[in-house]
Amino acid sequence: MDPDKPRSDGQTIARAVAILQVLAERPGASFGQIAKATGLPRSTVQRLVGVLNHEGLVTKAFGQQGAYLGMELARLGAKVRLDARALLRPFLESLHARIGDNIDLTMLEGGRVFVIEQIASNEAIRVISHVGKEHPIHCTANGKAHLAALPRDAALALLQGPLPRLTPRTRTTAEEVMADIDAARVDGVFTDVEEYSEGACAMAVPLPKIGETELAISIAMPSNRFERLKEDMRDALLETRDTVIAEYGRSI
Repeated sequence: MDPDKPRSDGQTIARAVAILQVLAERPGASFGQIAKATGLPRSTVQRLVGVLNHEGLVTKAFGQQGAYLGMELARLGAKVRLDARALLRPFLESLHARIGDNIDLTMLEGGRVFVIEQIASNEAIRVISHVGKEHPIHCTANGKAHLAALPRDAALALLQGPLPRLTPRTRTTAEEVMADIDAARVDGVFTDVEEYSEGACAMAVPLPKIGETELAISIAMPSNRFERLKEDMRDALLETRDTVIAEYGRSI
């Protein structure tokens, strides 16, 4: 098949997106470098860059071979206002329908963990949470999920100084917290087993970023119910994470 033969609109768009992704990672890349990175023929790259340049999505430096992302992308991007709560609320509701206990969606901002969306437990005996509540980063499932998503140096920087001991199970040194996180990286599920509050446990997974916002989702419940349901919780959280990734990709 002729690689330059006109393709369907979907194939053309996919090729154009691939070129934009290369330029996002390698500003000033030449046609040859773009072709190598995308696997597209150089003539195809040249043709599509010409179209993208005409639309303002790509710009070419005068007198040079390289291409850059265009200002039209910045203009369009500035108009995007993604609401994490609105985007993720259906996934929280689905998770809540499956498990029935307290669901928290948290964000990491300035090294602090805040609840930005919450669905209360259906149970009479429950863990209480609310939108706006701050979670300690070192001893909550959400906090560990956020730390796990950061580069190691950045995570350690958030664990400096004395870490408050909130229960007899609380880990109070950066080394202990990171060792716990490292052990949980295998399946990507992070737990708080009475580290934040006696009689309460939680389990969390990190979610794709929305914009530059780091997000995590957790289920919290009393310890006796946690021991009975923890395998179901793990499966439900992993499936929720994978469904979000399948829907939106690894970053939004």
